[in-house]
Amino acid sequence: MLKLVILVLFFVFFTLASARENVPQTSQEKDSVNTDRLLTRQLEEITITATPFTRQLGTVTGTVSHIPKSVITNSQQISIQPVLEQIPGIQMQSGALNTARLTIRGIGSRTPYASNRIKAFFDDIPLTSGDGATIVEDLEMSQIGQIEIIKGPSSALYGPGLGGVIAIESLKPQNGWQASAQAEAGSFDLQKLGGSLSYRQSDNYLKAALTNTRTDGHRENNQYQRTNLLLQGGLTHKKHQLSVLANYIDLKAHIPSSINYETYTNAPHKAAANWLAIKGYQEYQKWQSGLTVKSQISTYLDHKIIVYGLVNKAYEPRPFNILDEGTQTIGLKENLTYQKDHIALSLGYELFNEGYQWKIFEINDGQQGPLLSNNQEQRFFYNIQAHAEVDLGTSTVVSAGLNLHQLQYRTQDIESDQSEEKHNYRVVVSPRIGINQRVGTHMYLYAAAGHGFSAPSPEEALLPDGTINRDLKPEEGINLEVGVRSAWWRDRLMADLTGYHIKVKNLLMTRRDAEDVFYGENAGETRHVGLESQLKFHILPKMMNRELSLSASHTWMNNRFIHFLKDDVDYVDKQLPGQPASMLNLSLLAKNATGVFLQLQFRHESSQYLDDANTKSYPGHQLYHLTGGYHPTSGLLKGFRFNVGVRNLLDTRHASMLLVNAPSFGGAQPRYYYPGTPRNFYMAIHYSL
Repeated sequence: MLKLVILVLFFVFFTLASARENVPQTSQEKDSVNTDRLLTRQLEEITITATPFTRQLGTVTGTVSHIPKSVITNSQQISIQPVLEQIPGIQMQSGALNTARLTIRGIGSRTPYASNRIKAFFDDIPLTSGDGATIVEDLEMSQIGQIEIIKGPSSALYGPGLGGVIAIESLKPQNGWQASAQAEAGSFDLQKLGGSLSYRQSDNYLKAALTNTRTDGHRENNQYQRTNLLLQGGLTHKKHQLSVLANYIDLKAHIPSSINYETYTNAPHKAAANWLAIKGYQEYQKWQSGLTVKSQISTYLDHKIIVYGLVNKAYEPRPFNILDEGTQTIGLKENLTYQKDHIALSLGYELFNEGYQWKIFEINDGQQGPLLSNNQEQRFFYNIQAHAEVDLGTSTVVSAGLNLHQLQYRTQDIESDQSEEKHNYRVVVSPRIGINQRVGTHMYLYAAAGHGFSAPSPEEALLPDGTINRDLKPEEGINLEVGVRSAWWRDRLMADLTGYHIKVKNLLMTRRDAEDVFYGENAGETRHVGLESQLKFHILPKMMNRELSLSASHTWMNNRFIHFLKDDVDYVDKQLPGQPASMLNLSLLAKNATGVFLQLQFRHESSQYLDDANTKSYPGHQLYHLTGGYHPTSGLLKGFRFNVGVRNLLDTRHASMLLVNAPSFGGAQPRYYYPGTPRNFYMAIHYSL
């Protein structure tokens, strides 16, 4: 603890010493107190684009969080997890760089090995497949410009997505020619190399970026390699804007899997014996692409159309079989927006069609054996959306929205004589209403209510015999939330506080009767109650290129079953496993006018249960991270960035992901734990000209 106190004092001294550098302080301080309007400058300068109508952060009618480029740049450029987890309400457990479970307000925790119930987009291109699975962990961090997050059921805005929406915007090129190169090295033989080339003239631009990331990992059978290629272009002609994006990912990641308590305690570097024996891995090649055309039809009317597609080929040898799968997706979104005076109206639709083929092979001594099954599935859904916002005077905003959704799919076992099976879910209606009220010059109050849902995935919808479970219903929830955003003391203190209540029915639970047999069932209802708070305090007055600030975010959650029957056992009032009741993030940042910075971060997760019966638990953990760097903004070194850091500073043993309700086969101990990375170091260099 003494070392941490000394480190904090050094931060303060570091920034105070830099305060006397040649910066025109007097004029800037006068500017910062010029008018009352600047009391909320931070809330009004941040523009939110993930909502139906572009608005400043302060006036949004609901919970939304914004992660700027500066936060992403200061982080290690390997995983998006540390960046997302700075936002209250978000937990991203990570068993490996290719294995993550993302939850928002506790939604999505029932999915064992992936992220579900959450929607994500990369420049309007869905990162969520037709089965509801979302992958954000394979994106290249250096090509992310900003992130916006809408928390809680928000199907009125984006269709299926019970937990919320993550809208990721790519990094757009600057004017003129620009070339950049980056390199990163770290513990466990981490190596990353990349570069980009771009040209921009006004709103016309071209960009290509290529990176390669590899590491041996901290466990057995943990090797990871990923190549990212991003191509972008934009063209403007009169009142029309065209943009194109293509994102290619080539990934191969070995899988150490989860381990039991004894191994976690005594040898956390070990892989699960069955995965190590066959050297199991996941491999895929994926193209994501989209074309967007925006047109200004008149002074008040705008049109936007997006065509997107995805092609993915994946292969995964597992201890019990080999999965060979392919996905082809095509979609169309179109939207008309009318804005005049104090009224904004929007009407749009989305068409989504996905073909999914999967083959199961025997595995013999790690090698592919005979074909066991050959299946194909076609999924189609549509969304029809309408939204409206009205400014009632200068201080009140009211919004309303409605989404109609229907999912249809058909499946067939190609190797059998069975005929194709079809199933249509009922039309789901998802309304939403919100209000924002400005109170004085420094505070906004907001409240919202909305409906959300998530459809079953193929694994959940298919019974062990391969037939469709027609009694399975989509998971649905109602979200109620109230909150306040405020900026005080000449913008030096900013706070955001939200309370919410979510009731989920038709809870989807994945049953695992054998190591290779998965299926879903509607098991009951849950209640998610929580309080989210986010604060940033500028310890020294805000000045150009100099900062000493403390950021904090905290989540308190009480997520319980209100009706849940499994194997004739009632789990009413039991807490949902795999979810801590409390999550706390603290960050102390010091930066001087030359571009040198230091950042100390702390994350605490409280204890959490490992099973539905609440009989086993994980005690929680707390981690410290230290980052430093040099990012000059002028002179000959402008465009140069140097970062160095230590993750898990105190070398704390912890579980970075938990497999709730871990099964046990053949008398073996259940494998609940994915060990987190021990103390590790990294150094990164980036240069652009």
